[in-house]
Amino acid sequence: MKQDMFLSAEKIYLRPYQSGDAQMIARIENHPDPRQTLFYALPTTVEQQQEKLTRFLNDPNTIILIICRNSDDRAIGETAFFRIDWISRATVFYIAIAEAENWSKGYGSEATRLMVHYAFETLNLNRIQLHVAVENEAAVKSYHRAGFEIEGTLRQAMFHQGVFSDFYVMGILRQDWLKNQSTGMKND
Repeated sequence: MKQDMFLSAEKIYLRPYQSGDAQMIARIENHPDPRQTLFYALPTTVEQQQEKLTRFLNDPNTIILIICRNSDDRAIGETAFFRIDWISRATVFYIAIAEAENWSKGYGSEATRLMVHYAFETLNLNRIQLHVAVENEAAVKSYHRAGFEIEGTLRQAMFHQGVFSDFYVMGILRQDWLKNQSTGMKND
């Protein structure tokens, strides 16, 4: 299965979308655990996910990769750059791990580091940003370890489970990432 490996790390590798991945992505958006942190509100079907993936795969400003475990080649999540601005050299980062059993095992951290390296070293981007719920402390900590900094707060940005939640805008710049690389700081 690893013949489609695009980027690799110790625990995981990233590969392009394959037939059948829409089912795993529907699991991410339907299961209560990921929905709790990703704020998905509407149910979805595999067919809807396939249509959405087809749009994204045909969009030159989107790159989607599937996160697979090295141990068994199982697809466990997805990561992406959305709204790539090739003039400003900026993008929005996204990551989701499907089942809670795969959380807090370093898979998301490895995928994030791979994507940051890919953005700066291969795509020649200058800025990566993301939005994360303030109360998602594990994700905020993981993004900090990858080099992202809190740049601001979007107050009451989303409604979820009866309350309006604040979101951090986090970003990482190429110059800061290069500085951390040259000083030997390990982003993990």
